[in-house]
Amino acid sequence: MSLSYKSDYTIYGRLLLGDTIIEDGAVAVEGGTIKYSGCAGGAPVIGEVIYADGIIAPGFVDIHCHGGGGMQAFQNTKHVADHHLSHGTTGMLITFYRDLGHENTVGYINNVKEEMAKEGSNILGVHLEGPYLNPIYGSGGVYETPVDPVKYAEFADSGVIRQWSFAPEVSGTDEFLNYIVSRGIVPAMGHSCASPDDVNRATDGGARIVTHMFDATDASIKPTRWGGTIETTFNCACLLRDELYCEIICDREGIHVRPEMVKLAIKTAGVDRIVGITDSSYGSNPDGTRPPEDDYDVSFVNGELAGSKLTMDAVARNFKALGLSLVDVFKIVSENPAKAIRMSDTVGSLREGRHGDVLIIDEDINVKEVIKAM
Repeated sequence: MSLSYKSDYTIYGRLLLGDTIIEDGAVAVEGGTIKYSGCAGGAPVIGEVIYADGIIAPGFVDIHCHGGGGMQAFQNTKHVADHHLSHGTTGMLITFYRDLGHENTVGYINNVKEEMAKEGSNILGVHLEGPYLNPIYGSGGVYETPVDPVKYAEFADSGVIRQWSFAPEVSGTDEFLNYIVSRGIVPAMGHSCASPDDVNRATDGGARIVTHMFDATDASIKPTRWGGTIETTFNCACLLRDELYCEIICDREGIHVRPEMVKLAIKTAGVDRIVGITDSSYGSNPDGTRPPEDDYDVSFVNGELAGSKLTMDAVARNFKALGLSLVDVFKIVSENPAKAIRMSDTVGSLREGRHGDVLIIDEDINVKEVIKAM
């Protein structure tokens, strides 16, 4: 796999564009922005000319990533971003979990802001996961109630926060939801066992994403009114709301989400609402050694599931292994994530006006080349 940074180039080959694959296609990029994409015959020749040995596809967009390459993002943001870029993630949200503390998180967000400003950065912003989560899900961390959104004004007003996850059943989160919506931040529901009423109220209030669906949700069996019946769960209620994009960690062993559950989500919500994520982290034992489960795509801490070691190319291959077409896979790993965080006008596809971030892949979604727009 090779990685290059380019601002002016024209690339010819099989082109994955929206809902189709153009056999004789081209993308022309000028100043880092796509000026033309479509059939090769109509393409202007701009800058360096490249003939793709494979399929031309959009870069991956990962909206939920804590770390990678052996580090957490708060330890070394650039290292993590570069690790994922080398696997084709040309746009990503650096995700900070609830257990980092207020002052530390402010500093980490400022670090991300500095990295974003650098030429050729693949960082699109920050995803905050908490602190307003249900304390029965996840290890450690801060759980604050009632919610005080003013305390987090410096986060919301930073211009860097793109997504913020919370549990809608936590007391006071209605006010929090109103606050972040007013700041243009996309609310996401997760680490939750919210009732259908809670889900519907939060969705009506502006929630638009489900944080890692089927993970850290509905772990406890809810009481039923009648023996032998099943109540509507948080995940079921989310699938029924057309406004919600559903994050899914698709690891090859089905440890995070069983393959049947992924297929159920796709069949229920439709391909256009599914968002593939890595939830990449870095699990280790207390002495710093890697856990015995290291052969998996998933990350463990002290034997407990703690994110993954996925990269988005692996996520894409895992979705394809479920029988999806290349077009549908790239909706899930590129276009839908961009739409979910309201950035589809700049990333997530190879349509005109977007960043000229291009992958060259083979039929099995092995990344042969990454071109990052400058």
